[in-house]
Amino acid sequence: MQVLELLRNKKIAVTGAGGYIGSLLVEELSKYSDNIFTVSRRELPQKKYVRQLTGDICTYDTWHKIVSDSDIIYHLGGNTSIYAATKDPSESLNSTLLPINHLIRAARELDRKPRVIFTSTVTLYGLTTCLPVSETQTPNPVTVYDIHKLFAEQQLTQATRLGLFDSVSLRLANVYGPSSSVSSSPDRGILNRVALRALQGQNISLYGDGNYIRDYVFLDDVVRAILLAGAVSGIQGEVFNIGSGVGTTLRRAFELVVDQAEQVTGKRVALESIMWPSGTDPIEFRNFIAQNEKFSKAAGWEPLVSIEDGVKMLVSGCQQEKNRL
Repeated sequence: MQVLELLRNKKIAVTGAGGYIGSLLVEELSKYSDNIFTVSRRELPQKKYVRQLTGDICTYDTWHKIVSDSDIIYHLGGNTSIYAATKDPSESLNSTLLPINHLIRAARELDRKPRVIFTSTVTLYGLTTCLPVSETQTPNPVTVYDIHKLFAEQQLTQATRLGLFDSVSLRLANVYGPSSSVSSSPDRGILNRVALRALQGQNISLYGDGNYIRDYVFLDDVVRAILLAGAVSGIQGEVFNIGSGVGTTLRRAFELVVDQAEQVTGKRVALESIMWPSGTDPIEFRNFIAQNEKFSKAAGWEPLVSIEDGVKMLVSGCQQEKNRL
């Protein structure tokens, strides 16, 4: 896309670069910029045009280095698990909010104003009843994780209003699709996990009747939205939904995966309905469809991959990965 050419001469940092979304983001960024550096607590595979900063995003020194050498910061690092946040709220608070505090401090002290793209979540809307959900709906978080995400968004918006930097927060729906990395959180990337199980010949468990609705958005569409958020002008201080705009029941999504896995392997696994486990977070009992017109109008972005085509690509990608192992 022509607007992405604006990234070509920028110094770009990516936190969470070794993660499920971050790894593909870096791969796509390298098509536009030869001045990228990744930020991770572990050493990542070497890539052309990509430098590495091994550091902890919960420390100020790391953010001092990031801000001092960046025009655009894609901040994907931090806790991504609702259940981990519930189990250890303090750790979730630190991993979500400390990086934002250090970013703000570094920007103020260095007097630099980078563009900051923050990946948030649509679950902060809570137990929605009126669909589709637009950004005008007041967030009503019901989990510790979502409270922390919302607070991080608000801190970034306030810092933007104060003129410290330009921030954009992207509220992501249910992301799926093949990547060189898998989500480290057991409650993320569910369709990816289902695909791997089906390809391995293992039966698939479906909690309840499977009639709750989700907005499944393909990984490539999400990465393209994240890239655009770093390049498009006039959107500073805004929050945007990033979803397909189409609702799919859990049962339908799982059935699509099972059907496609059968096409690949010649064997069909069973889809078994089981009881929801005790301790399931209430956020699981929700229906959600994103209204995404706001970002479409602002950035010219549209989700391109349907759930049917996306599942085909997901299963194909998982099969290729399985064959390499």
